[in-house]
Amino acid sequence: MNNENKSAKIKQLAVKQMMYEIISFRELILDAIKIGTAYQCPNKALQDKILKESKRITNSILHHVAQVEPDKSKTYVRQHQRGLMQLINELETVITDGEPYADQAQRNEEISSIVNLLHQMVLDLQQHLPYYFDFDCPVSAFCQKQLFLDIAANSSQVLKKVEELQADHETITLFKQMFENLNNHPGRFTFEQAGYLYDFFESLKMALDNFLLPLDLSQIILLLVSLNFNHPSFYHACCQHLNLELQNCENISEQYRLIHFFKKLIGQVFKTISTPYNRNLPDIDEAILRYIENEISYLRSIDTIAEDLSRGGILESNFKVTFTVRQLALFVNLQVEAGIITTQSPKLLHQYITKHYSTSEKDIISEKSFKNAYYGNVEKDIQKVIEKIATMLSIAQLKC
Repeated sequence: MNNENKSAKIKQLAVKQMMYEIISFRELILDAIKIGTAYQCPNKALQDKILKESKRITNSILHHVAQVEPDKSKTYVRQHQRGLMQLINELETVITDGEPYADQAQRNEEISSIVNLLHQMVLDLQQHLPYYFDFDCPVSAFCQKQLFLDIAANSSQVLKKVEELQADHETITLFKQMFENLNNHPGRFTFEQAGYLYDFFESLKMALDNFLLPLDLSQIILLLVSLNFNHPSFYHACCQHLNLELQNCENISEQYRLIHFFKKLIGQVFKTISTPYNRNLPDIDEAILRYIENEISYLRSIDTIAEDLSRGGILESNFKVTFTVRQLALFVNLQVEAGIITTQSPKLLHQYITKHYSTSEKDIISEKSFKNAYYGNVEKDIQKVIEKIATMLSIAQLKC
């Protein structure tokens, strides 16, 4: 056997030996928590033995990683990480679902101390071997519980600060919904998410300390984008906010300016946290920019339809009526209800009318004012429209 094959054989035996040591370590721990074991071996001596073995195993893992190739080291480290996590989950089950004993409280305390020791072993692997560590691995039930406590404490601090900055209702609602979703997280957080949440809250609190009142939602959106918070609840809140802002615009031109300005702001955000909250979802800036592009495409489609109708002579590009804005809105509404005009999108109809109609009082009709008039009725305006319709009926009678 040549030296290379001999070296490979030794490494394989070392891996098997380490896996055997984890199994032996598990048996040592399980023996320690059995009833009666504490009387056979003093607790202090048993704890010292477990502690000494944990340090020896950790040192052996670190030593072995330095001796083999990176790919094999990654597999090796993750095998032991999974083994330790399985043991942690097993012991946590013993605490919560185990049979009741007379000394249950003391027994649970001893098991918890061992669980903490195993957690420290996993954290040592994470600290010393981050390249090989599996950050997609779910945390233990104990860590999950602690994460929820941290989220609750940090959430309370952030909400207090936001209120001190005189944030509007929309901003406060956004934070409350975000924190509620985090506290209702389905399943376990991963190690990566646990690390992210720590950086997220620290960065968020630090940034809020530098904000001046009153706090604006747009500032918060840009801040959360910079923190790479790609939680679905935040994405939907961003889309809803942008949609409301677009609806408040007077016309399509203002909508174009607003949405392109928002696109510019999102595109220029510098991410202070490189890792997203959820690696399985798109980065938040990419998701918002995709939504913006779809809105821009929608606005373009409205312009295209209007231009096609104008070129085809179906409707003049600038059609002036003697109605007021309220009367015109009512007249259009009556045609829709009577089935003369058919549309699946009232919003599209409103945008088309405001772009291509002018009235006796206004050359430019705002979409907002037309929409308000469309769904509202004023008696004097109704009478004016009735008079015009009566005139139309008289003309029609003459043509019979």
